[in-house]
Amino acid sequence: MKPVILLTDFSETARNAALYALRMLEPQNAHFQLLHAFDIEFSGSPYIMQVKEEMAEESMKSLKKELSRLHVNYPNTHIELASRFGPLIEVLRTEISELEPSLIVLGCKGASAIENFLLGSNAFDIIKNVNHPMLVVPNYSRFKPPKKIVFATDLKNVDISKMAEPINELVKTYKSELLFLNILQDQTLDRKSAEEKIAACFPDIKLSFHFMESSDIPKSILQFMEENDATLVTLIRHHYNFFERLFQPSITKQMIKQPHHPMLILHQAEE
Repeated sequence: MKPVILLTDFSETARNAALYALRMLEPQNAHFQLLHAFDIEFSGSPYIMQVKEEMAEESMKSLKKELSRLHVNYPNTHIELASRFGPLIEVLRTEISELEPSLIVLGCKGASAIENFLLGSNAFDIIKNVNHPMLVVPNYSRFKPPKKIVFATDLKNVDISKMAEPINELVKTYKSELLFLNILQDQTLDRKSAEEKIAACFPDIKLSFHFMESSDIPKSILQFMEENDATLVTLIRHHYNFFERLFQPSITKQMIKQPHHPMLILHQAEE
């Protein structure tokens, strides 16, 4: 299995997300990279090299402490330490290019504190600017085997075959049921064709399809999850063209700002 990047700022929120991922991916014998990015705002200082060295030393020292905390629960799990200098988004893009990880794991504090997570960057900024599968874990989430996973999508103009691998591996590991939920209902949608196309991407997996009309999409997704006792939701981050961006509300952004369950975020390939 490809490595998994665990983002950390050494907070309880980031640690909880790491522990969640370690538990969830334990059956897959995954290898992990515990990544901390640090940057210097006052780059014009004549002491920048000295400050950078001191920050790098402190970063690695904190990473070792964090590793020891994670190893209390998972002593045999392979976790590499990575301290990187630079803006978080740029650091992530470089790591993805070099490591080709299967997943990036990040924590979020919830609606009131989301803007303060990970050195001032919020989860939505990372999702918006880093095109890679991500697991976003609210700070109060505790792992439960995902027997039911909700996959919320509009079923339109999305090639799920190009992004099915992360969810396929998870579903097969836990023998989960996959519930496709279409809330952005389009009366012209050929449901049978869409369902057949999706089913082909998930062979030998228990699938079901559900259609709902709603003016409050995040609330409806969460309600559907509660009613079906689902513990994980999968969302697709669309890359809309200019005019569609002007009028299309961001469902992913709304869900990130009011997280109730861990979210697996997949990205539609840019054309």
